[in-house]
Amino acid sequence: MKKTCFLLLTVLLTTAALRASAQNKDTSKENFPSTETTLSQIGQAEAHPNARHVRMADTSALAAPVKRPGLIRRIIDYYSRSNVDRTFEKKIDWSIAPGPNYSSDVGFGIGFLLAGLYRLDRTDSVTAPSNISIYGNFTTEKFVLLRFSGDNIYNHNKQRLSYSGAFVYFPGAFYGVGYNAGKEGYAQDLTTTMGAFRISYCTSLVGRFYIGVSGGIDYSGAKYKNSGMADRMNGIQADVESGKPVPGGKMGELYNLWQEGRYDPAKQDPFSNYIATTGDKPNAFNANVGLFAQYDTRDVTFNASKGIFIKAEAKWYPEWLGNTRRTFGRFTLTFDFYQKLWKGAVLACDLYADATAGTPSWHMYAKMGGMERMRSYYEGRYRDKKLVETQIELRQKIYRRHGIVGWIGGGQVWGTEKFRWGNTLCSFGCGYRFEFKNRMNIRLDYGWGNFGNQNLPWDRKRSSAFLFTASEAF
Repeated sequence: MKKTCFLLLTVLLTTAALRASAQNKDTSKENFPSTETTLSQIGQAEAHPNARHVRMADTSALAAPVKRPGLIRRIIDYYSRSNVDRTFEKKIDWSIAPGPNYSSDVGFGIGFLLAGLYRLDRTDSVTAPSNISIYGNFTTEKFVLLRFSGDNIYNHNKQRLSYSGAFVYFPGAFYGVGYNAGKEGYAQDLTTTMGAFRISYCTSLVGRFYIGVSGGIDYSGAKYKNSGMADRMNGIQADVESGKPVPGGKMGELYNLWQEGRYDPAKQDPFSNYIATTGDKPNAFNANVGLFAQYDTRDVTFNASKGIFIKAEAKWYPEWLGNTRRTFGRFTLTFDFYQKLWKGAVLACDLYADATAGTPSWHMYAKMGGMERMRSYYEGRYRDKKLVETQIELRQKIYRRHGIVGWIGGGQVWGTEKFRWGNTLCSFGCGYRFEFKNRMNIRLDYGWGNFGNQNLPWDRKRSSAFLFTASEAF
């Protein structure tokens, strides 16, 4: 009779535990005792009636509500599972990665990345997963960036639809057009509002060889004002001639450099000078249509570890399509090579060329620098009609989802000026990688480049940049 009563009590306590768990709305399998465990405990209690107090304690533990893990623990658990390929289970496998960031160009900021992987056909294991990402960044220098991109891959990798778009509010600077303008380092404050959208479709002709069509629109609006440095230098000179001392601080230093022939105040406003000389408009709209051919054997489009990618694209910007006062053309060539070296190591090589026929709008010149190539330079400091860049990067996984990289590269711009080997710029740097999604990395890079104009107080240091974003540079 005692055994029967004890057995009944145990069953009632177990039922109470299940109800308590249900009230807590925690339906994970880890928080419920299995049927085998419960029956085993009941059987042990019945087989050992003399251990009643011990078994009662075990049964009470089953009846107690299960404590949910804390916020930090849940975040750690979330990212510990985020790089598992779940595209065969879910319609789309989303992940989010927020975090602070810093760039020497735009200051401190808060960024976020929302990335998703999916398969249009979840029964197809041959086709690579498609991807979509949304990235945003807001900084102390009032820089705002919202960007999205994606690749739809289907039909056993034979068709691909790619798209991207961005909105940028950038209180930046304009250095002029040509290598010499960039080297001299005279920069005018220029607040730019930009919007862009790209779309392309390609299909396989033979194996991994594709041809496709593309289209895009770009808008850039610029706000600027003259520095008035020429008038200010002349004013200081007049004061000095009347017996006043040379002022201290930056203005006094620039005045002395001017007197020594090492500073030219007439060059301090390169954007104003460019608009006045060319008659270009500060606000410009451009639209294009294009054709391209590419050969792609990469294992993954956004973080390849082996294969080759070659793409040649010709774009036409006709005036009748809405381009601001002109018609011009553009040709780009990309060659990427990836090779596994040893365990966890990948050698990645990149070559990029950009050439313009005709005269583009001021914001459509080929620009060196940025987040992908020549990462140590302010994007647009060196710009011209023609550009060539190359880089070699060694990527090494060091522990589980953590990795490091090192790169070296070089590049040049020309077109409005002659090509000279001596004008070649270098870039080198290192970075950290964290795989927050399967084969998709968060990257932090720090790069260095050439020194600036040693005559200018603000340009004497070596060019450098710190970058935080998602996916590899190429």
